[in-house]
Amino acid sequence: MYSDDTSTRQIGKPLVEAGSRIRVRIKERVMALKDRKRAPAPTQHQSQPRMPHSDVALLFRSVRKACNGTLRNAGARQRSNLSAVKAPVDRGVSDQHGFKSVDGTGDSSYMGDMNGALNIYTSHFGLTARPFTLVPDPDFLFWSAAHTRAYTMLEYGTLTGSPITLITGEVGAGKTTLLHKFLKGISDDVKIGLVSNASGSRGELLRWVLMALDQPADRNATYVDLFDAFQRYLIEEYSHGHRVILIIDEAQNLSIESLEELRMFTNINSNKDELLQLVLVGQPELRDTIRRPDLKQFAQRIAASFHLNAMNEKTVISYIAHRLRVAGASRNLFAEAACKLIHQQSGGVPRLVNQLCDLSMVYAFTKDQKTVTLATVQEVLDDGTFFAAGSISDNDERA
Repeated sequence: MYSDDTSTRQIGKPLVEAGSRIRVRIKERVMALKDRKRAPAPTQHQSQPRMPHSDVALLFRSVRKACNGTLRNAGARQRSNLSAVKAPVDRGVSDQHGFKSVDGTGDSSYMGDMNGALNIYTSHFGLTARPFTLVPDPDFLFWSAAHTRAYTMLEYGTLTGSPITLITGEVGAGKTTLLHKFLKGISDDVKIGLVSNASGSRGELLRWVLMALDQPADRNATYVDLFDAFQRYLIEEYSHGHRVILIIDEAQNLSIESLEELRMFTNINSNKDELLQLVLVGQPELRDTIRRPDLKQFAQRIAASFHLNAMNEKTVISYIAHRLRVAGASRNLFAEAACKLIHQQSGGVPRLVNQLCDLSMVYAFTKDQKTVTLATVQEVLDDGTFFAAGSISDNDERA
């Protein structure tokens, strides 16, 4: 993002214009594809072009080419204005065109306004946002029965002073989204430290913890010095009436030694109250690790826990309708048969449901459909666009 507000506004207009041109180009390409389908079959003396996958693949290739050309023209018109800016803000900005790039290689094909990627189908379906993005968004959180119980246990554990609260679930089950929702409701008297993907030796874990709590962690300090600083911080916060909650995300990556070190942290107490509460969030193997005989003391300190299973078919249908409603839809844009196929292929895992739904909406848009049908979802699967198809076992538990 540019530090100069004027430059930002100047760039925004051509990007919006580029988005409009791209949509027109997509519509033109769709009509051309339809006309070609209606054309008579080629004679023996005519050569028929080879279709790599489907018309959708050709459409994407055409649109990408159109996007590149449109955005480069927009960048050329703004080159004189951008010269007033001293330098690009970061490595993701192209010196040639002045557009923020995803990979630092220049312009990105689907850039829209300054807030993010071009939503190529939202206006077609009458939506205000893409309903099936992969970014954890608490505003889109679907309160299934399982997610409601998981959130209840999360609140119960933290409000009752549980030394350790454990939340587990399959990859993409919605653990991080649930966690973000929880963090949004934290009161000012609670100090939160969030550690993701912590790894390393004993002293390195303690440094992760201190940095998560905005405390200094001198690389030259000994473990004794670091632990003393950590303990003094907890005591000081307790004296001010504050609770300290340390959240470890992706906790299945922690070693046995690291889990035991976390248990030792919970020994810091006032003989009446816990000065530190732990919330561990991770994948199912974390539960198996904690059940080891040598972690019996750790397991005994877990006062609240819940495991998020995948969604069943009925829940997936409600989940899809919910996210569409939050995104501004006035009706369910997916046929029931399409929803059932999505559940079958995704295994009811929210992240995979989002992927397949998003791709299906793009395919429906390219065919000028207002409803995602079973045939459209099947076309996505047949093209191999949904990489995770069939990767979920039919024996997985459903919530």
